[in-house]
Amino acid sequence: MSSGDEPSLGVSGSHALDLRVVGAGQAGPVGLVLSGELDREEADKLLECVTGLVREHPGRAIEVDAGTLLFLDSGGVRALLTCLELAEAAGCRLSIVAAGPVTYQVLRITGLLETFGSPVAAPDEL
Repeated sequence: MSSGDEPSLGVSGSHALDLRVVGAGQAGPVGLVLSGELDREEADKLLECVTGLVREHPGRAIEVDAGTLLFLDSGGVRALLTCLELAEAAGCRLSIVAAGPVTYQVLRITGLLETFGSPVAAPDEL
């Protein structure tokens, strides 16, 4: 859960961050599907995963699907930016290719849509 001093959109609950890597054994980009909540409590899980991906798949693009992410706070945004820096330092391109309503709104409000490759917004299910 986010503290009261961190801006966030969505409703935080007990939906831990779920990470699923897809396409690692194939040519082309490695996919990373995020679902649940990405907040400061779950940030280390994302950082560890992306660190492993850039180590195991040097030079390959990482495409993040955040279409089912339910919650994103400033700690989660910081984690995404750190992952972007990690990937760039390793010669990989990291982009968000799909964003759910919450993720899209947070990236739009923070001015980070283009930073993450202008993700496609998933239909608003609210």
